[in-house]
Amino acid sequence: MDNLITSSTTLDDERLVLLNAIADTLLPASADGVMPSAGDLDLWGYLAQFEPDAGEDVLAMIGHFDAGFAAQTLDERVEAMTAFSESEPALFRAVLPRVYGCYYQHDRVMEGIGLAKGPPFPRGNEVESGDLSLLDPVTALDRTYRS
Repeated sequence: MDNLITSSTTLDDERLVLLNAIADTLLPASADGVMPSAGDLDLWGYLAQFEPDAGEDVLAMIGHFDAGFAAQTLDERVEAMTAFSESEPALFRAVLPRVYGCYYQHDRVMEGIGLAKGPPFPRGNEVESGDLSLLDPVTALDRTYRS
């Protein structure tokens, strides 16, 4: 329970629709359907698990858009998002990398850009937890930085 977004219980259906529309505006689906939109990838769930401190910024950003935003065309939403990014640049910059983080770590996106899904390490290499002897080759090297 420690890693849940503290305000997650306040994200009602209307705000969730707005969040997904915002994410979809920032990273829409590809025309061929290979790449999903960011709005299809459970951004709120990602934030709850990996960036619990992001909830306040995300809720503040959602608060700048009315319910009609989600019903607009992509071009209209892009125009509104551009205006928002110019009027609230700090908030926009706080949320944007979190949307990108969710998007580019998702298995569907990784496969869509030609990468293997899942974490890049260990890819089958078993590493015993706490085995510090694995660092011996590194610590045996001469110092390679300036004092």
